[in-house]
Amino acid sequence: MFIHEAIFNETVEKAKELNISDIRIGLGYICVELEEEFLGISYSFTKELDLVSCNVLDLGEKIIGKRAVELLQGIFSYNLLESALAVACANAILNKPQNSYFDSLNLIEKDSNVVIIGYFAPIVELIKSRCAGLKIIERDNRLEALPETSSFFELKKADIAIISATTIINKTIDSLLKYSNAKYNIILGATTTMNKNVFSNTNATHLCGVSILNKNTVKTLLSLAAGTKLISKYTQKECLIC
Repeated sequence: MFIHEAIFNETVEKAKELNISDIRIGLGYICVELEEEFLGISYSFTKELDLVSCNVLDLGEKIIGKRAVELLQGIFSYNLLESALAVACANAILNKPQNSYFDSLNLIEKDSNVVIIGYFAPIVELIKSRCAGLKIIERDNRLEALPETSSFFELKKADIAIISATTIINKTIDSLLKYSNAKYNIILGATTTMNKNVFSNTNATHLCGVSILNKNTVKTLLSLAAGTKLISKYTQKECLIC
């Protein structure tokens, strides 16, 4: 079973009971609110959307008040926006405060070869200072990053792999985990679906995401194109060991 299928199976029954109360589609992140109580977020992939008109999505106001399962179905879509909305919807259901945060970067040792899938600028220098070697793989051409095509070769040589949870949205996560020989495969980022069952049949070892502490402020900030730095005061870091 693929990870997006596992997410659907884990949330579909609850999604049939909950109503969509709000959706915000920001330039950096998306959020979906259910029953004016539960909020989940995911990356928006704004730069990669194949826009053909100014009307990006046909949902409109008619989706508000509908059952969450209508959004959740988008997890099977190859459209990045539909998939991102579905992941945010699932995260609203599954991502709850755990009060058991573990800093997965403490797993890095001086002799570790680390591969990062996705560019996490705030932690790059810290990881460099701790490890023997660091390879960054990114879809965008930026700084010292390697191209996406290098993923499978570099993951074979990694001791620790840090994989952006955005790979859940574009459905590349399954193949990345399959080819990784790393001792630790850490799924990282606000898009992470925090549920062990979803990843039970994979090589993932740590799920490092967030839960929402102040949903109204997070909704406002994401509507104003904020990213993880600005919303960090209103979220809580979470890490589950698989």
